[in-house]
Amino acid sequence: MQDRRRPHHRAMEGVLDLPMEPGGARKAGLLLAATELYVARQGHDTAERRIFAELFRQLLPETPAEHRLTIAQLLAAVPEAPSECLSLLAADPDSEIAAAALAGEGALPETDLISRAASGDAAVHRAIAARSQMPESVAGVLLRHADAATLKVLLARPDCPPDERVLELLSAREDMLRALAADLARRHALPAPLLFALFLDLDRTGRMEAIAAAEARALAELARRGDPKLLNVAFKPAVLAALVEAALSGGLAVFAARLAHALALPAETAARIVDDPGGEALVLALRALGTGDSESGRVLVRVLGQTAALEHLRALLALHDRVTPRAAMMVMEGLHAGPAATIAQLAAAREEAQRPAAGRARASGLASPYGGLSHAERRDGQGGRTLVPSSSPASVPSRRDAG
Repeated sequence: MQDRRRPHHRAMEGVLDLPMEPGGARKAGLLLAATELYVARQGHDTAERRIFAELFRQLLPETPAEHRLTIAQLLAAVPEAPSECLSLLAADPDSEIAAAALAGEGALPETDLISRAASGDAAVHRAIAARSQMPESVAGVLLRHADAATLKVLLARPDCPPDERVLELLSAREDMLRALAADLARRHALPAPLLFALFLDLDRTGRMEAIAAAEARALAELARRGDPKLLNVAFKPAVLAALVEAALSGGLAVFAARLAHALALPAETAARIVDDPGGEALVLALRALGTGDSESGRVLVRVLGQTAALEHLRALLALHDRVTPRAAMMVMEGLHAGPAATIAQLAAAREEAQRPAAGRARASGLASPYGGLSHAERRDGQGGRTLVPSSSPASVPSRRDAG
């Protein structure tokens, strides 16, 4: 007898017959069996996709978690999985299931991605960050909610570079910005003021770049104003003597308190400078205060002598010898301001710089696609100067620090 059923009904006959099987245990496995049948062949037409999506919607609430995880993995691996099914799985309260659904390349509404980026845990965030397409709105939500490991994956994407917008979003999460500081510095994503503000969170390479940037700015100040006194500082000898005495005999807590008072630093920042095993920040603090080589050497030995190797102490003394007090003070001023305030100042400066340029463009009937920024002011994603090694002078200017 000839089969008069429509072709899409014959193709899905196994799926359509499954709900008729009796028994609660059998019912619990229906959706998994249906999904296995669905993914076993390609080229489903619109009717087949609609039938499967409706069956999926009805059976998902009765499907146990272990089956839902397998179903999510199966559907994530096929390009023609119905988006309605993936959306239901992406909203699953079990984060492992949701992450499995999000890990595929199936189309998902942007609203679903935003919702999960805002409410999901680390596994869900990582799955979203690894998707091939990253809408800007979804990236923005991840920047507000994801952990540092996920943000490193996100910011490594070519469609989500760590630009000014990203830094402004991260400024609201100072702990995340600090956790990412070394990675951002390696990618030349931090402007000089942020290198100063995040100095304590940088690795040694990043710190050497920050020092070089400060030296370049100090030389630019000297060139503009022509006063060599700009490169030096003048603290009262009594202040310096009390500071050195506190380091040598008053204990590290007392020394940190004196350091905070002398340089107008937050107490927490001064404590971090004293406790920092690298010692570069302490060298800059002493240089900014204008302590002599002998006094600085004694302080460094007292503070770091128990933990630092002799060669490291010698490198710190060499750094003290070649850094100008003005450059050191710039870094201390950045630590005083902090990253959030620094980013706000940078944003305000950009707006102020663009306002007259935009006005001139309107007056002449021209509009720049770069919003009034010159070529030298535009960020070069592949650019950045050669990093200064610890053994070379720290006064090599960074290309982005001119002016």
